[in-house]
Amino acid sequence: MEEVIRQGFERLERISADYSRIEDSCVYVHLDSELSKQLESLEMMHRRVDGLICFLFVKGTINVKFNSDEFVIDKPSMLVAPHGSLINLHSDNWREAETYIVAMSSSFVQNINISFSSISITPLQERPTPVLEVKERELPVLLRYFGLMHSVMSDKFNLQLNRHILSNLAAALFYHIMVLVYKRAEVSVAESSAPRRSSYVQDFMRLVHMHFTRERSVNFYASQLFISPKYLSLLVKEATGRSAARWIDHFVITEAKNLLRFSGKNIQQVAYALNFSNQSSFGKYFKHLTGMSPTEFQKS
Repeated sequence: MEEVIRQGFERLERISADYSRIEDSCVYVHLDSELSKQLESLEMMHRRVDGLICFLFVKGTINVKFNSDEFVIDKPSMLVAPHGSLINLHSDNWREAETYIVAMSSSFVQNINISFSSISITPLQERPTPVLEVKERELPVLLRYFGLMHSVMSDKFNLQLNRHILSNLAAALFYHIMVLVYKRAEVSVAESSAPRRSSYVQDFMRLVHMHFTRERSVNFYASQLFISPKYLSLLVKEATGRSAARWIDHFVITEAKNLLRFSGKNIQQVAYALNFSNQSSFGKYFKHLTGMSPTEFQKS
């Protein structure tokens, strides 16, 4: 973790209701109403996140500055601050606030096994705010995830196994959050109809999610949408800041990394699973996009 963030959590250890960590891999903090103004001296302001931090706001009113946006959270909510985010929390009355935090280092996050072939990121792109309001019936399950992670980090018997347990709990939490996001997206879609241009982008992302292991050509996806590849690339670039080809590559490389690290398949088997004609063409593609060969990645 970034040095300032690390020092901030070390200070939190001294004043937290509950605190646990596994070296520099993962940290759990429970900030309850007893902390009062001790929190006002905590300097995590305008610091860039190195890794990932999950906040579960349970009660109280908290002002959050996330990158260039500001939010007032006064209901149970969740905020996930990914690598590179700028985060700042402030409250005029910490006595009424309660927050659970799990912070993960970059190296820990990189080893979480997320299967991007089983999810769609479109609902995340369409969300107007990174804050996910949590309904009362959803809160107990999220609290159990945080509680389990805290329990694992508190047990020092076998740190190596505990990291694996934490990694799988983090993946499960991610999938659960995605389910909540999907539920919100269904409501959003039911209440409003997107313009056709936006619909093309949504359909493209859905198609890539379905076919990226077999199809890597922008032409294929454009033909499925009955528009030109050039027009599709323009729409996707305008909507997401990333070209259609880069999105396809992102899905393929993410899945390739997961398969190389977690599937038990050898490089040739991974190449065939992703519809490359041979191991050599897969190796060139992988190295071009990641800067290392599949073999080097497996050893890293």
